[in-house]
Amino acid sequence: MTARQSHLFSANFTAIAHATEDIGKVEHALGFLVALVARTEIALTRRYLKGHYGNMITTVSGKLSAKELSSESLSIISQKLSESDKQFLSDCAKSCLDEEGNLYLRFDKQEALLGNLRLCQGDPIRMKVKFAPYYDAEAIIRVCRESGLIS
Repeated sequence: MTARQSHLFSANFTAIAHATEDIGKVEHALGFLVALVARTEIALTRRYLKGHYGNMITTVSGKLSAKELSSESLSIISQKLSESDKQFLSDCAKSCLDEEGNLYLRFDKQEALLGNLRLCQGDPIRMKVKFAPYYDAEAIIRVCRESGLIS
């Protein structure tokens, strides 16, 4: 196994479909992102919840293990992001990491539905990338830099 293949441990994807949204379209948008970084298809899971005002909320999620992830996952994402999105990640890279070796990225659902990747903060598709346990924040930032995700 090469170093590129061994640094990613898993990736979790989650999106919320509000009562006013078409769940199929949300699943399609999430599926687009998963397909970019996956070696195989995965089943998406739905979870139904009620909002504060009784409105229906559906969470759609999926998970990829290390062997299901493409060894070039971060590079593929980097190639699809605009320079301004990569600059944003460069500026706030440490705030996108936690102490357990997770990188958190948020992508625009509407853009993903159209086949594009764009970062956003409000009502996103969330992607949590878990790095191998021996990667600290500096090593994760180095991997992100080598993949072109940050400068």
